[in-house]
Amino acid sequence: MRPLALALAAGVAALAGPAAAGPAVTLNGVGIDGVTGQRFENATVVIDDRGDIHIEAKGYAVKTVEAPAGAAPAASDAQPAPGGKPSRRYFLVAEQDRPGTQYDVAVFINAQWIREVKQADDQVVMEITRYLKAGPNKVVLAAVKKIEGDRASYSKDVKLRVVLGEGNVGGGHVMIDAPLVEATRTAAEIDDRTDEFILEAR
Repeated sequence: MRPLALALAAGVAALAGPAAAGPAVTLNGVGIDGVTGQRFENATVVIDDRGDIHIEAKGYAVKTVEAPAGAAPAASDAQPAPGGKPSRRYFLVAEQDRPGTQYDVAVFINAQWIREVKQADDQVVMEITRYLKAGPNKVVLAAVKKIEGDRASYSKDVKLRVVLGEGNVGGGHVMIDAPLVEATRTAAEIDDRTDEFILEAR
C-alpha cells in the first residue's frame, strides 16, 4: 500500500539565499517555508505575536534530504512517524448470511484482543483506528466453529465476511475505501482456523 507522502517544497537550497519576506512556517518545530498545496489532519495551528505560523501535527515527521552540490533543491516530505497515530481512519466490518455459519471470530490487533464477531451477528461495524499505529500492524482472526444442536447450514454460499480497511463515514454509513484485510468462513466448513495478516496503516 502506498505510504502517505506529502511532498514539501522546503528545499535545502532555499536556505542559502536571504530570508523571504513574510511569516515563517514550521511543522513540529521544523521550518517549512515555501511549502504549498499541503493538508495536515488533526493539527493545531498557532500564530505567534510576530506573525509566524507554527503547525503542530502529531504523528507527522519532517525529513529534509541534502541535495548534492550543483543539484536542484531537494524536497522534504512529511508522513506519519513510524509507531505514531495513523492519519487515516480504519474500520472493522463483518457481514453474515443467514441462517449463519456458526463461526465466532476473535479479532486481535498487535496481540491485543479487540472484540469477537459472534455467530448471531448479522452485521458488525467498528472503528479500529485507536488500536493501530502508523506502519505495519499484526492482525489475527481466530475463527472457532460452534455447533450447538443441528448444523444451521451446510452451504458454501452461506458466508461470514470480515474486512478491515481504510474508510470514512458519510451519511451515517461507513464506507471502506481500501480493504486491507479480508477473511471469509462458510457454513460448509467445520474446522477452526487462525489467520494472520499485516495491515499497513498510514
